[in-house]
Amino acid sequence: MDNILELERKLNPLGTLVLLGAGRLGGRFLSRAVQVHRGGFREILLFDGGTVEENDYFHIQLGAEPGENKALFFEKLYSVSGYREVKGFPYNFTEEHLKVLEKAAVVVSTVAGGDTLPLIKRIGQFTAENGIPFITTNGVFGFGDEEIMIFEGIENVTVGPALFLKEMGFPEAENVVFVGTGKLIRDGLPITPVILDRVADVILTVSLKKLYGRRDEGADKSRF
Repeated sequence: MDNILELERKLNPLGTLVLLGAGRLGGRFLSRAVQVHRGGFREILLFDGGTVEENDYFHIQLGAEPGENKALFFEKLYSVSGYREVKGFPYNFTEEHLKVLEKAAVVVSTVAGGDTLPLIKRIGQFTAENGIPFITTNGVFGFGDEEIMIFEGIENVTVGPALFLKEMGFPEAENVVFVGTGKLIRDGLPITPVILDRVADVILTVSLKKLYGRRDEGADKSRF
């Protein structure tokens, strides 16, 4: 019989996650990622230059103060020295920071909006060239019962904001995953906590599968 205690000791967090955005969706995803037990990500590098506003109820309920930087707040809240490190960077990710992605086992972006598309495309190019899984959003508008769609590879996207990326020549790569409702701002729907929770759940599941898939395939040991 296997030594259960010995097996348990081997189930530790591994790999580095680079997370772009600590807002309503990014914060929800992060809160799930740090709660993964007997595994999950060992290090989380979190980029967000935004501060908590009075209507950021999710952050305030966790103890954040209006005006506090979101990335630094989550570092203080979730980092556990020697077990799971959350490192907050109080500024938005730009092309100047692409080199940081070289150590990532997985990259997740929860930033959205038309002005972010060129950056998302550049990150997609970088991660595709370096074989790093990249998960990004594809619409979070909806009442709550909408289907949360997963598209692996830009060539398989049929709806949602990711179509704009397709028009911009976003690289084809199966390690790039788009998650969301596929709804656009022009559809006139709200963004509900139900949708944000469900999208966060799916992103967590996909990111963990990518993490462990890379481990099992014998990816670069420096990333783990």
